Amino acid sequence: MEFQFDLVKTAQASAVLLAHSNGVMSRMRLLKLLYIADRELLAETGRTLTGDRAVAMNYGPVLSHTYNLIKHMPRGWNRFIQSHGREVVLKEDPGHGQLTKREVDKLKELSERFGSVSTSGISAYSHGFPEYAKNFVPDTSTPIPWDDVLKGTEHEDKARLYQARLEEQQLIDSIFGGLTDAGG
Repeated sequence: MEFQFDLVKTAQASAVLLAHSNGVMSRMRLLKLLYIADRELLAETGRTLTGDRAVAMNYGPVLSHTYNLIKHMPRGWNRFIQSHGREVVLKEDPGHGQLTKREVDKLKELSERFGSVSTSGISAYSHGFPEYAKNFVPDTSTPIPWDDVLKGTEHEDKARLYQARLEEQQLIDSIFGGLTDAGG
């Protein structure tokens, strides 16, 4: 199960979280909250918010493209969000037009749920995820399959259903792709 990374939605989701923290939070906190949002939305809807790839690193599960955006601040991203030392600052609101109401509500709920929890507390919480424990190899960034996340959230039945749908879609694509190529 893979998704396509969505830079705009990731920037908008980051901005929602930052706005609920007076526009500033630690890089680690933002990364953890985005991972938790992806994890919970996957279990609830079958899709992640960011479309990012999850990896297990020394400091817990992380969204890899998002981590690189925050670390390297490429043009486009840094117009809205900038790093200052270990903190991330909201410079300009990218809006939230690409986010669904459910996604915005999830981000707000996470902001409230973890508002009084320290960043190290959120990090420790994320270290307890079964998918992290299963895939963690010290000093690496080992991919965490989204199927493992579903199993870790006790939605293994959904993982099987999504896999069946993926295989079905691949079959349909191969049939219609072949017909399109032959007829075109």
